[in-house]
Amino acid sequence: MRRFVITLTLLSVVMSSYAGNVQDGNPSDTAKAVPEKHWTLKNNLILTMEQTQISNWAAGGYSSFAFGGLFKGFYNYKNKKHKVDNTAELAYGRTRQDVTGEGIWDESNDWIKSEDKIELNSIYGYEAVKHWNYSALLNLKTQFDNGYDKDKNIISAGLSPAVLTSSVGMEYKIPGFSALFSFLTDKTTYCEDARKKIRESVFGADDWDRTWKFSLGSYIKLFYQKDIWSNVNLLAKLDFFWDYEKPLIDTDITGEIFVSMKLTKYFNAFVNIQAAIDKDFSTKLQYKERFGISIPLSW
Repeated sequence: MRRFVITLTLLSVVMSSYAGNVQDGNPSDTAKAVPEKHWTLKNNLILTMEQTQISNWAAGGYSSFAFGGLFKGFYNYKNKKHKVDNTAELAYGRTRQDVTGEGIWDESNDWIKSEDKIELNSIYGYEAVKHWNYSALLNLKTQFDNGYDKDKNIISAGLSPAVLTSSVGMEYKIPGFSALFSFLTDKTTYCEDARKKIRESVFGADDWDRTWKFSLGSYIKLFYQKDIWSNVNLLAKLDFFWDYEKPLIDTDITGEIFVSMKLTKYFNAFVNIQAAIDKDFSTKLQYKERFGISIPLSW
């Protein structure tokens, strides 16, 4: 089985300017200007872990162990009319159930992937008028590990598929909210893994031997993040992509809501809901929901 190592290198260049002002005849009045801060950096890491032990329980159930991690990084740059908003979202989680009754750690029980996400965003903007920017976007969505269906058939792998979206357009941006509109968007789906089952799940049985697929269309990206109460933060994203070669009703739609509530200094509660409609992969609504208690780390 192939293993992939993904290295994310973030290079932050801080540009500062200093100015001195000397009053007439009084060198003690020399003042040093405060450097202008162009970069805003923020990292959040959420760690989760859960264990359930069941023995002779009348209501039934399986003993289980689960763990997960979610990283969100924001790296934003602004200098006069120029701005660059960079975000990184990395998530991975696994669970192991004692389905066979031989014990959680017995080799007869398998690890099951519960979360697997890599999403990198970069949006460049140049101010046009108030709240509106000329914009260019790069977005990469992929995963770390193998994925299986309910019959344990492999359907995806690390970096396969990887979906790269690039677009140019206009962005409306105010504190906490942004909306990007593009009528010139390239969406390219890559599948580096050569296994037939994976290629069929990505490109279909008729085109399983190809490695990439190109689509040209329109793209809308909505983003909202704000503290809706003193201890509750809401993050919401909604994306639309219409391939010009397909009917408008086949527009790809992906949405996500992440609500984090601070319980104590060391613990948060969170709810994460994701949904997608993408007929390239499935004709059914894709849905995922997670909630729990987490240990948040920020720097």
